[in-house]
Amino acid sequence: MKKSIALITAVFAFFAQGLLAGHHEKGENLFLQTISGKLDFANGRLLELADEFTEEGYAWRPSEGIRSVKDAVLHVAAGNYFLASKLGAELPEGIVPFQLEKTIETKEEAIATLKASYDFAREVMVNLSEEELQEKIDFFGNEVNKMWIVLQWSDHTNEHLGQLIAYARSSGVVPPWSKP
Repeated sequence: MKKSIALITAVFAFFAQGLLAGHHEKGENLFLQTISGKLDFANGRLLELADEFTEEGYAWRPSEGIRSVKDAVLHVAAGNYFLASKLGAELPEGIVPFQLEKTIETKEEAIATLKASYDFAREVMVNLSEEELQEKIDFFGNEVNKMWIVLQWSDHTNEHLGQLIAYARSSGVVPPWSKP
């Protein structure tokens, strides 16, 4: 536990030092640098934890009618693709975000899909200009800017990381960062 806290502290100190000292490249967007660091951290944890479940564990769900582990992992992947499309990306051929839970069967496929969705969405996000971040779009009947979409993406990733942590603890899986 102490090692985990020390690692987390070191990671945050590294990002804070660079950001507060102004060590970002001229022309790079400080907001995008910061949020991409947060998303990299959360997505890394999500991928680590997703890998800890067994193939059989991917079918575990807290109760009938609630997403299984596999469904939760694929829901995050679907969200990554969906939010990237809201940022203006054209989705890869054959990707229908909210059909992933119905088309992906195995743990290996689910993890690969999550990783690919994150890499795709991250590439879209980090290449947004200041002007693009300010563009207004429709989001379920609400007018929001693209910066709001990026913040929503961070919220969504962290929400479902928490969900998988609860699933792990409830089903006897220990998150890798909590192991002695």
